Amino acid sequence: GGLTMTTDELATYYANLLILQYLEKPKAYATVKAQVLPVLMDQMPVAVQNAFNLIDAEGVQLDVLGKYVGASRNGNTLDGPIVLSDDDFRSLIKLVIIKNNSGSSLATIQALLAANFPGQIFVSDNQTMGLNYVLLESLGTSDLLEILVTGGYLPAPMGVQTSATILPIQVNPYFGF
Repeated sequence: GGLTMTTDELATYYANLLILQYLEKPKAYATVKAQVLPVLMDQMPVAVQNAFNLIDAEGVQLDVLGKYVGASRNGNTLDGPIVLSDDDFRSLIKLVIIKNNSGSSLATIQALLAANFPGQIFVSDNQTMGLNYVLLESLGTSDLLEILVTGGYLPAPMGVQTSATILPIQVNPYFGF
């Protein structure tokens, strides 16, 4: 987080920006504060902005963010309908944002995935109008992984098919003395 100031502290800050000749004049000081307070609107724009921070959003806030980007926490798997948890839905929203903004460059898709899902999602080009994805099980629940694969949420240029392999988490893949 950044520096947080109350509405009155912000109004005082702006009043203190008066030039030297007016700084000691109480009426000028009060006038600036009186004109600044309505503009600050009790910091409502900041509150609205913070209410839709993807990292901290929960429940209905995530549902609204999902609607903005074209993602839904409701889906269907082979076992029937499911509803994603907040953590899984947050990951899905991030992936949809990447899909919406990645364009047609494999390098861009790889860079965005590496920045947002380090060590969890890998993609390669099979040179036949298809991308191969490898998803690690640590990405989320099986519901999330299935929705990612079957729901068309994996980023790809238009007209390019995707395939995915899900690798299980190996707690201790090596044995030795």
